[in-house]
Formats: sequence, C-alpha cells, structure tokens
Amino acid sequence: MDSVESVEKPAFDHLLHWVRDVPAAVAEYRAAGLPAHSNPVVDGFQNGGWRLDARYIEILSVTDHGDLHRSRYERRVELLTPAIDALRGGNGAITFAINVTDARSTAKRLRDLGYEVAEFDVDLFEHGVSFVEVFAGCDRYPWMPFFITYDPPREQIHGDIAPGTVERGPYDLAALQITSIDPPKACAELSTVLGIDPVDATIPLPGGTIEFVSGDREAITAVSLTGAHAGADIHGLSFRATGR
Repeated sequence: MDSVESVEKPAFDHLLHWVRDVPAAVAEYRAAGLPAHSNPVVDGFQNGGWRLDARYIEILSVTDHGDLHRSRYERRVELLTPAIDALRGGNGAITFAINVTDARSTAKRLRDLGYEVAEFDVDLFEHGVSFVEVFAGCDRYPWMPFFITYDPPREQIHGDIAPGTVERGPYDLAALQITSIDPPKACAELSTVLGIDPVDATIPLPGGTIEFVSGDREAITAVSLTGAHAGADIHGLSFRATGR
C-alpha cells in the first residue's frame, strides 16, 4: 500500500500571521528586509503577505466584525478564534496551510481517524482560481494546520505570474518553530495528521520544516530564514537566521 505522504504529497503552502494592524505589520516586514505588501479592506477583513514562490506568509486581520458576515472568510475566522484568542498581545502566527493533491480525500482520511473536519469551497472568480480548504483537529492544538488544494494547481498559478511582479527579497523560509508543553506528543500528533514520519522532534515537511521545542504554551513562535538575516520580532512572531 502506498504511504499517505506519497499519495497526498503534503507540502508547506502558507503561514497565517494574525495582527491587529496589517499596514503596520507590513511596514515592519519591509523594514526587516522581508518585502511584504498589503491589500485593501474588503467586508471587514484585510490581508497582505510576503510571497516567496508558490509559498507565502499571509498577514491578516479583521478590521470590522460588524461587516465580517459579508466576507467569504467569516466561518474560517470563527474556526480560528481559539488560536486568535490564545495570542499574547493580539498578534502572532495562528496556523499554517498544507498543500495536498486532493483535500477532500485528506478530509476523509482524517474523519476515519476520528478528527472533526470542516470543508470549505472558495471561488475567487476575479482571479480565475478556486480552492478547497479542510480544517481538522483545531480542538486538539490551536496551531493545527489546515489543508488546501487549488484549481488550477498552485504551481500553475505561480507560473502564470508575470516575471518581476513578485518582490521576494534575498531570504527564504526554512522552518517554523512550534513551542509545546509536550513536544514529542505534539510532534507525533502532527505526524499522524500529515502522514510524514518525524525525525526526533521535527517534521521534515517539504517547503518548510516544522520544529517542536519545549515551552509554556502551544504556539507557533518563530520562522527560520535562510541567509544571514539579522533577526526581527514582528507583531508577535520572531524571525531568525538559520545561517544557511
């Protein structure tokens, strides 16, 4: 029988960095040499991001809860509320997305494992893109990732972007650091969800390794960058150099 990893091909897609003020956070990203951008507010929701390639960090916030009921993101924000409420100071990374070959098949596998699963279909007609998102295990760990499958595939979407449009900068995302009261247990849980065997307290996820370290809370606390970055703390999330 083929392994889960060989069938679903899980890979890091994007990190969600929740902030109180998207433009202010974007300005700090740019000051740190990470060329992020911000998008307009739509239906009480605003985001921006730092795009690397098909992968990116999304910087997001709710600007008006009274308008959020009109947003395509309302239900997903509700699902992520426990992670948002657990942030110190209202800022920080809340979860990350995993690209898979077929999110609906992943959803079935996770239901069979006993996880409570929520599925969302999103159509971005204005961009000619749609995707399926699958959330599972949010009740177990606030940082638990969700799964995503794009149509067309994300590599095609990125390939269709005109050269020079994306301002990436000299750095790349190498790893995410997650603190846990019980790192081996948290790592084992993520290993089951992703179908990737752990190496000590690390999940060798393509596109962004996941590292577990001991801490006083369950949270995504840091991003490791390739290159000689000086390091920065940006709205509840630390960025540090790997030296590679």
